[in-house]
Amino acid sequence: MSEFDYQLGKFTGTSANVVMNGGEEEWVQHYLVRSGQIAPEPTNWAMQAGSHMEPLILDWYQDKLGLPITRRGEVVAHPLVADVCAKLDGYIAALDQIIEVKFLSPHRSREEFIPCYYPQTMLQRLCTGASRAALLVAQGTSEPLDFEHPFDGDYATELMKRADIFLNCLRSLTPPYPIPPAPPPPEKWRTVDVVSNPTNWSSELLLFLQSFDDTATAAALHAEMGKAARDLIPDDVGKVFAGAFQITRNRRGNLAITRRAA
Repeated sequence: MSEFDYQLGKFTGTSANVVMNGGEEEWVQHYLVRSGQIAPEPTNWAMQAGSHMEPLILDWYQDKLGLPITRRGEVVAHPLVADVCAKLDGYIAALDQIIEVKFLSPHRSREEFIPCYYPQTMLQRLCTGASRAALLVAQGTSEPLDFEHPFDGDYATELMKRADIFLNCLRSLTPPYPIPPAPPPPEKWRTVDVVSNPTNWSSELLLFLQSFDDTATAAALHAEMGKAARDLIPDDVGKVFAGAFQITRNRRGNLAITRRAA
């Protein structure tokens, strides 16, 4: 059996990313592959690199935590919905946490990749019943970092709704159309308007912000004058005494202005 065989006719973690993040072209392409009408993309360098690095990343993280990471590569069926399954990269029983590993190029930002793989870890939670999920990301030669994915009930409901739509397309061999608009990823942080909906810290915040605004001009002038003073110091001078002030150059050549002790 090939790596792809278990995915035919199924809704998996990859499917979750497609139906929650993809547009019409991605839905249709994924439908054609999962219905067996076209072959999946051949393995490319990025895929091979990810497969090669995955066990190394997991072993490194396991040693760092001091907790065993098990169930590596296990395919888990959804307990209630037929033809829905997820392949696990790993599971930490002590934390009841599934781990999804990604080896990404250094230029990808956290703001992009953290929500990008949220559907995949959500499906893994729904299949396993795990209470926690984390994305474990390695980029270039930097140490892997973990990012917890909080649970969002509304998002989980929408994911399974789309899974049902996609599976009906596979079973009836009907291309997916029209495509439901993609939902926004769940917000990790709340958005509040402290003027329209005051909180117990609104008044103090507004006072601080007013002072922040009132002193903006003085702060800008302070920075400008400090730069002008530092620019006057010749490159071969390491320390200057100027009345109440002292200007000192550090090992990197940067100048700092301080007040001299009385």
